[in-house]
Amino acid sequence: MKVMLPLIDENLSEHFGRAQRFVIYEIENGVVKDKKFYESVEHQEGSFPAWAKSQNVNLVILCGVGPKAIEFFNSYGIDVISGVASQEHSKIMQDYLNGTLIYSNKSVCEH
Repeated sequence: MKVMLPLIDENLSEHFGRAQRFVIYEIENGVVKDKKFYESVEHQEGSFPAWAKSQNVNLVILCGVGPKAIEFFNSYGIDVISGVASQEHSKIMQDYLNGTLIYSNKSVCEH
């Protein structure tokens, strides 16, 4: 399983469209097997979900995201967890793996 998080510095970006870079964690049997960092792609409608699909991402963990972006991700078979507080990415992944990640799954912007 591959999990992607958009970042500003080492923290979850408050809006994935403004991310400086992305981290993709590869999870196997509930354990982080690998993680890789990627520079952000140009922000255009649908560009981040398409790029995530090209990287075989299964899940994105986001802070802020609009309903249209969620639809794009879902159309590629990518699950979305949204409404996560911005904090250091490794803490978010640890909370996710431990089943203690707090999120709202609400769309928090209008586009």
